[in-house]
Amino acid sequence: MNRIFHDYLDKFVIVYLDDILILSRTVEEHVAHLDKILNLLRQHKFKINGEKCDFGRTRTFYLGHEISAEGLKPDDAKVASIRDWPRPLSVTEMRSFLGMTGYYRNFVQNYSIVAAPLTDLTRLDSPWEWTNKCETAFRHLKHALTHHEVLKLPDPDKPFVVSTDASQYGIGVVLVQQEGKKLRPVEYMSKKMPSQKLAKSTYEELYAIYMALTHWRHYLLGRFFYIRTDHQTLKWMRTQPMLSDALKRWIEVIEQHDFVPQYIKGEYNKVADALSCRPDFSGALITEFGLADNVTRSMVEAYREDPFMSEIIRRLEAKDKVTFAEFELANGLLFLEKAGNKRLCVPNRESLRSLFLGECHDATGHFGFKKIAASLLQWLWWPTMMRDAKLYVETCQVCQRDKPRTQAPLGLLKPLPIPERPGESLSMDFMDTLVTSKSGMCYVYVIVDRFSKYVRLVAMLATAKTEYVIRLFKENWVRDFGLPKSIISDRDVRFTTAESRSCRTGHVVANDIRQSQRRMGRQSR
Repeated sequence: MNRIFHDYLDKFVIVYLDDILILSRTVEEHVAHLDKILNLLRQHKFKINGEKCDFGRTRTFYLGHEISAEGLKPDDAKVASIRDWPRPLSVTEMRSFLGMTGYYRNFVQNYSIVAAPLTDLTRLDSPWEWTNKCETAFRHLKHALTHHEVLKLPDPDKPFVVSTDASQYGIGVVLVQQEGKKLRPVEYMSKKMPSQKLAKSTYEELYAIYMALTHWRHYLLGRFFYIRTDHQTLKWMRTQPMLSDALKRWIEVIEQHDFVPQYIKGEYNKVADALSCRPDFSGALITEFGLADNVTRSMVEAYREDPFMSEIIRRLEAKDKVTFAEFELANGLLFLEKAGNKRLCVPNRESLRSLFLGECHDATGHFGFKKIAASLLQWLWWPTMMRDAKLYVETCQVCQRDKPRTQAPLGLLKPLPIPERPGESLSMDFMDTLVTSKSGMCYVYVIVDRFSKYVRLVAMLATAKTEYVIRLFKENWVRDFGLPKSIISDRDVRFTTAESRSCRTGHVVANDIRQSQRRMGRQSR
């Protein structure tokens, strides 16, 4: 059906399996739409049951909803069944009740938060225990669905407004549009917090915005709209130099949309209050240098122990003009000011510098020392920052264990071809015997026939030159067995010099210089 009505879907026709809904503004438009749909069905040889069809209705029922000019609301028969639903006595009955109410969750504000005690009963690790919270949630859901709002049908010609709110229990979002002087809800959406870590951070407001834009992507993407929130998350998120991977994914989705944030005054009005517990940049360093009390005390104490920093503080207290041009002392903390950028000076105490390095490196993806130092330089400063960052990364166990290889992967092994007859291919190498004879011989020239494994050992001087090696080869092998077709050796200079190559060329010998030492090692032993 979707393929047949592809050109008209979501324009004036909606299809779910074999249920076709045609929407029109006037009677004339409705007749024209019907003519197009019936012609398409005829072309594709579909038949319709006239007894199951309604034409020219101003109010109709579709997929458990009543649709009219007033808006969208649940079917009264379904609402009555929810109103008369008995208290569930088992997990199976609870899942049936939640399945029915969940289908109409768009009509219930903060549905996930309200139904949380009931959904917890369906968990495998949760015992069945009907508490007062469960009874309250059960009654609340039934009351909310029997006293529901009539949702406004979305109007593509009017801008949407997304209102978000979040708490430690979950998020609640509503999509509204202007109708007259009032805002009417188009749809409600809610969701429980996926983790306690997220619930206890200030990310829940950004998470609410992300979930709203994802849920209503089909309404909002490509259209201008407004976001109303009581938290200025969208303001500070655009200015942060370092963000976690989850925040980056959320921001990537948010930045795809065209909207204007509208901040509503509330208990989270002051940005500093919310930012004071942000862990994304650093567990200790906060925007505008709002440090935790214990870190601040440690830094003030460490300034006195650091000769370099203490000298700067002494000059500031002595009103030195040169020092005043670069440094500033505020609330016991020392700052470096350059090009309008204020950086916090970190004293020479290993625990403090490791704290900032660790938060910047470990919490943001284990990047290289240059990127870590560049990020730190936006907020912090100490004389040996680059060197300390490099040492920290080099000693990071995670980086050493998991860092990718920068060199090309090793190629596949290529075994040497097997000779067809004796004397066809030779292997050569030199071996140090560690013993010197009376005549001064301490090396052995090893020649091995690769087919028969026949070996000839020739004593030689350690200082033997290329000409001498060529003469030994001729006297101890060529004279008795003739010339081989190929020679396998390492890259010893006596095998790769011009004299050696010219000798082999003159005797029409192809020398295959390869790294093949295993066979020679066995023969030597």
